[in-house]
Amino acid sequence: MALAEMCKARIAVHRAVADELAAKLQALGCCEFVNKEGEAGHSEAMFRLREKRHHVDELIGDAKFLIRLLEPYETKKEGSLAKMLGDIPTLTFDQLAAQVNEKKFTDFTSSMRDVERRLTETRADVSRLKGLLSQIAMLESVKYPLEFFTTGTELVVGAIYAAPKATAQAMAARITKELGEMVEMQQLPGNEKDPNETFAVLCQKSEYEKVQETAAEFGAARIDVPKDFLLTAAAEKEALTSEISGLEAKEDELIKELAGSADEGLDMARNYGDYWTILRNRLEAMETGVPTEEVLIWEFWVPKSLMKKVEYTVEAYSAYTELAVVKPDEGEEPPTLLKNAPWSSCIEPLTIMYGTPTYGKVDPTSLMAPFFFVFLGMCFGDAGYGLVVAGILGYLLVKHKLSPTLRKFFVLMTVGMGMSVIFGAMTGSWFGDSVTAFPFLSGLVPLVHGIQVLDPMNDPMTLLLISLGLGFIQVMFGLAIAFAENWRSGDKMAAVSDQGGWMIFLLGLVLMGCSMTGYLPSAWVLPSKIVAIGGALLLVATQGREKKGIAGKLFSGVLSLYNVTGFLGDVLSYSRLLALGLGSAAVGMVINLLANLVAGTPYIGIFLAVLIFVLGHTFSIVVNLLGAFIHSLRLQYVEFFGKFYNATGKDFTPLCNAAQYSRIQEDSSVN
Repeated sequence: MALAEMCKARIAVHRAVADELAAKLQALGCCEFVNKEGEAGHSEAMFRLREKRHHVDELIGDAKFLIRLLEPYETKKEGSLAKMLGDIPTLTFDQLAAQVNEKKFTDFTSSMRDVERRLTETRADVSRLKGLLSQIAMLESVKYPLEFFTTGTELVVGAIYAAPKATAQAMAARITKELGEMVEMQQLPGNEKDPNETFAVLCQKSEYEKVQETAAEFGAARIDVPKDFLLTAAAEKEALTSEISGLEAKEDELIKELAGSADEGLDMARNYGDYWTILRNRLEAMETGVPTEEVLIWEFWVPKSLMKKVEYTVEAYSAYTELAVVKPDEGEEPPTLLKNAPWSSCIEPLTIMYGTPTYGKVDPTSLMAPFFFVFLGMCFGDAGYGLVVAGILGYLLVKHKLSPTLRKFFVLMTVGMGMSVIFGAMTGSWFGDSVTAFPFLSGLVPLVHGIQVLDPMNDPMTLLLISLGLGFIQVMFGLAIAFAENWRSGDKMAAVSDQGGWMIFLLGLVLMGCSMTGYLPSAWVLPSKIVAIGGALLLVATQGREKKGIAGKLFSGVLSLYNVTGFLGDVLSYSRLLALGLGSAAVGMVINLLANLVAGTPYIGIFLAVLIFVLGHTFSIVVNLLGAFIHSLRLQYVEFFGKFYNATGKDFTPLCNAAQYSRIQEDSSVN
């Protein structure tokens, strides 16, 4: 079992040293505090903790606000790739805490909120005025002051109507005839494709109702004029343009103010935000305790191997604390912490991607590692590709301070690329068939052929049998793991019947098939038949043991033999190792063929050949690497894990000094 053994501890700590001790435990990074829901209570100590956490939450919110506001104006931006590769500052928690100046931060945040408010208001005004400016465009030809069409005067009121072209002139004639000299009408120029004609109409207030009735009779719609317009359209346009220019200049000034403060403000927000996030996590952990007036009682999980380290840390506060190892509550399951040998620990992220192992059960990390490395190498299947990718990953591993998870991923891919180099050399695949495709590499042919042991392009059946053989071995290995786990847990009947029976039956069938087809001596036929029959009888006798009655048990047992097709399908899935390996080689050969075809082109042939070779093989590396990783992982998740893996565990998430924008280095003073 490659899982760390966990123990549960309980500590009673006087509130006078509670925060200091919690900081020390947080620096250790190995204690996962247990939340005692419903037992937190309402003591003064707990009230103060919650009040402090709420204050810290507000400060974190302010830091996030500054980051959101100022990031677009940052001048010393670091690429997201650089951040992913770990190019972030490294400092101790004390160094991080020493930077924090809460008053400076709150004053700066207040000023930035004021700038944001003014910027938002300015942009809203600009947007509103630009909307009015777009509306004034259709009113530019109106020769009357727009005041007539908004508020009107004491005696005169105006309106603008859009009438269908078929009735527009008749409407204008009717209004002119009925009101005579009491109306002033201007037809506004329009687009020929516009289905309406537009009129500006001025009349006495007393006659306005007649104008409205006539317009409605002819299907005309009134066009509203914004109440902001009082002068002529030209004057309003000039005023709007001038006001917009002034506001845009003000907007530029506010943006310059943000840009001038961006770098300093972001440094402050990120560093302070990291500090307060660490502090909030500590306060949340402290709140998990059961309080009295003077004491907090915490419970936490800690790896047994690190318990001495915790005891040593707590010993400095022995006058104010009492620490004891306690038994877990009934039904309480410890969290899971993977603990594997260095050669396989790089596979741990893949295990976690599928699910966390149940505490006390099997950790599949080391068990699947050899298979995954071999399968990844076979699927990628080219020595040249493997060298290129391994070189890139090796450079990144040496050059950058990667996060632990990313470092493990790069290591596992590097090992997989090493297997690809071995497999590619065994099959003679170096950037496809480059060694034989290009005459200037002909000197390497004897060396390549000297280490080549397989030729998948001409003899794919051998590689197919190897792939299926590896698949059968891994499927049987999965059953063996399940057998051992059931036996260890005391369910020996399940081990013998559910796994042992299938292992005997499947092994017998395979040996019988190999001996009957000539891969094994014919003398093996009878013993393998006996083994297969014995396994089948064991399955028939035990697979229906949960059923009632002899007939039911027998029928279920016989019916269970049909599940052999499932195992057959699992083994056949490993044929993808052949398919993907041949795919990489075939694509490489096509790219080399294309490069050779254009190489003879006068003047530019060599350039085109090099371009096709580089771009083609780069594309092939990216596509085949993705496929090799996904399919190798699928074989582990579907065909292997399904035989034995119980992934219902809970991740071990200790309280630690984890930051987003910096790497917190452990202070030697806490050791």
